[in-house]
Parts: sequence; structure tokens; C-alpha cells
Amino acid sequence: MRTITIEGLRVLAQVGVLAHEFGAPQPVLISLAVDMPDAPLIPARDEMSQVLDYRHLRELAKAEAEREHTHLLETLAGRIAQRALQLPGVTGARVRVAKPQVFADCDTVSVEVHATHKDRGA
Repeated sequence: MRTITIEGLRVLAQVGVLAHEFGAPQPVLISLAVDMPDAPLIPARDEMSQVLDYRHLRELAKAEAEREHTHLLETLAGRIAQRALQLPGVTGARVRVAKPQVFADCDTVSVEVHATHKDRGA
């Protein structure tokens, strides 16, 4: 099994339910891991065509976070997970979305979701 992980992707996203969060992008950190159980230990050829390009993971997470205002971190994390599950060979995704500027006495507040193909429609 192969797992590809991106940690701490920094984006500016419009997310939140408070009045000051509307129309004001704020920093969000996204971590994403996808499971590919059928991926061989070593690719048949040492070429990009043999693997899932992690640039695609980065771009889909970034695009979803920047797409539109989202009220809940739960919604954003779930949407990113659903998109990741559409990639070839991916059977599971774990997504954590964190807001670093919520409380002065906390580093971040985050939501993490775990999804598999059976969760795609949920």
C-alpha cells in the first residue's frame, strides 16, 4: 500500500459563520493523505506516469478551499476528501483543515475527516 501525504498546505480561504469572516479570506492549513492499497512497492518504471502526481492533490485541495465561501470546516474537509477519492487508485482519504487565528490562546482549531469510497455520496 502507498500513502501520499501533504501537510500544512497554506491557503487563504473564505470560511466561517461569524460576520467578520464573510468577504475576508483568512489563513487555513490543510493536511491531506490518500491511501492507494493496490499501488506496488516499487513502480514498474521510474516515471511519473506510474504514480499519482502529488501536485494534483495540492491543486485540488487549494482549488476547493479557494472556490467559494464555506461556512464550516467540516464541509470544506469533506469536499476535499470527496475530490481526492475521485483520483485513480485512491480508496481512502484523510483531510485536516485548521484555522490558526481563531483563539489567542490556541495554535489552531481543526476538523479532520476520514473517508473511503463508501462515503463518497455522503
